[in-house]
Amino acid sequence: MHDLTWTEREKKIARRVFEAALQQELAGTMTKFKEMAARAEKPDDMWAVEGWLADERHRIDTKYDFRYSQLVIVFGKLLRESQITEQQIEGLGEDKLSEIARIATL
Repeated sequence: MHDLTWTEREKKIARRVFEAALQQELAGTMTKFKEMAARAEKPDDMWAVEGWLADERHRIDTKYDFRYSQLVIVFGKLLRESQITEQQIEGLGEDKLSEIARIATL
């Protein structure tokens, strides 16, 4: 996967798909954060929200790695989790699409 070459067109598609998925995930995190913060009644609740938010940030930062050497893996996981669709990644080369599909089935 490290030897895959990305055309300019593929790079634009990848960036668009990546950013859309990331923004969708961040929006969900923001919604949950607001709900948790609204329910906080005592200082311990506040620290629990902080801990959850730190864990969530780490999870998202680890999951969304926009290095071309990692994008096929990222997209495979996102496809498996139904966070992206096959239609969104149309236009990527067959080498990338087949690898993404393979990873999505793991």
